[in-house]
Amino acid sequence: MKQYHTITFPLSTICIIALCLLHFSSLVAQPRRLSLSSLEETLHNGKVIKSASEMYFDLTAGRIINMASTPEEFVYISDIEGNADIYYPSRNSRITNKNLIFSTRNNNLWFFLNGQGYDLGLQGMGFKVEGIRNEDSYTITTWQAPLRYLKEVDKIDLVHENHLPVYLEYRNTKGGVTLKVYYNDFVRIGESMVPSRVTEIVFANPKDSTIRRSTYTNIKWGAQADTQGFDYTIPTDAKILK
Repeated sequence: MKQYHTITFPLSTICIIALCLLHFSSLVAQPRRLSLSSLEETLHNGKVIKSASEMYFDLTAGRIINMASTPEEFVYISDIEGNADIYYPSRNSRITNKNLIFSTRNNNLWFFLNGQGYDLGLQGMGFKVEGIRNEDSYTITTWQAPLRYLKEVDKIDLVHENHLPVYLEYRNTKGGVTLKVYYNDFVRIGESMVPSRVTEIVFANPKDSTIRRSTYTNIKWGAQADTQGFDYTIPTDAKILK
């Protein structure tokens, strides 16, 4: 007859295991939601335009709800498939469109929040690593665009410092820089490190550029996120604009 041995654990060990399981279950149950305040400042031709909004990220549903207050009040809702609606409460009118350019993947924070700071989604879009080099404390990865993107971009340099992406540069087929993006002031949101300030410089041509700086504050994650915008729906009687 086989003899069975009973293994006993000290009470302290059992308590530690129980606490770990409780912590893990709380992380799993944590809603993947984020709310924040956004201030966007755009400089072009010597003029600065400021726009403020409250933003709500539902990562599970792939939706972003942007409730702008200035310079004009509107609500912008988009999803990962590129479905987008803009609603103007003062006129009770809406604009509906669908194009991948409106996808939530194109938001500055989306790939950070989804733990893809290592490549900002470039690999998933078909980009291939052409080379990696180190300069001082920076690791610079050059990505080659697939053929379908060559009209917009040929190569992208993604620069990491301390494993965080801090700079992104787009170049066209002639080697000209068309876009520079700087990521600063990282904060921890959930399990991810996310920039609370993003500065973009868009070059229409070598002598003409637009600078756009986005600053994010009042950041709340999970159960602490403000709930106002997540269940927002556009009124059914809103006039559809063509």
